[in-house]
Amino acid sequence: MNLLILGATGGTGRALVEQALEQGHIVTAFARDPSKVRTTHPDLRIAKGDILDYGSVQAALRGQDAVLSAVGIRVRVGPLIAIVILCQVIARFTGLIGPAGWLVRIGVPLLALLVLYRRTTMLSEGTKNIVRAMERVGVKRFVCESSLGIGDSKGQLGLLYNYALIPILLRNIFADKEAQEKLIKESKLDWVIVRPAVLTNGPRTRVYRSGFDAADKSIQAKISRADVADFMLGQLTDDVYLSKTPGVSY
Repeated sequence: MNLLILGATGGTGRALVEQALEQGHIVTAFARDPSKVRTTHPDLRIAKGDILDYGSVQAALRGQDAVLSAVGIRVRVGPLIAIVILCQVIARFTGLIGPAGWLVRIGVPLLALLVLYRRTTMLSEGTKNIVRAMERVGVKRFVCESSLGIGDSKGQLGLLYNYALIPILLRNIFADKEAQEKLIKESKLDWVIVRPAVLTNGPRTRVYRSGFDAADKSIQAKISRADVADFMLGQLTDDVYLSKTPGVSY
């Protein structure tokens, strides 16, 4: 099968490329920076492009049988932590008190939080291009990685994510994923939206749970990127989850 893999330089994307080649597929890795595609193989070709550029998406789709998307948005926590620490140090060693002290200790970190994690539409806008190009070229099968915590799976990632990380750091990213899923569901494609739990760099075990009820709290709420890739590749020929949003977790 000729496969186009989007987000090929990310953790799940790299696992998809490697496992797809192992299974004998002809793989096109789609990447903004081709030098970041580390795998080499006779059946691998690399297409330079950006999902926000419709032309590059359509060009990469020609001759493909299916598309797998592992496109994500990297959450950078380091800069925010550095700003918070710096502000506390400045306030302490300059002896700032009163309104000025509160501004440096709390106001500046809050402003940094708003700037660093502002509203994004990269996933939804890029998915709009992907869906449009697939419908135009005639490629029907689309397997897309999303996340637990979206749609009817809200609350399945555990207390830390439900009450801290999603409301504070991931709110805008998750809103973009909601919009992304809506676009896919409204398309004419043969789609499967895969919602993995918290991603780890563990090995491929092929032992995981999928399609569990949205109210199921017994899951471990974590899964390796390698196992997510294993599940996504299985959806290329399995219709059990066609037009559905299965969760995947240990």
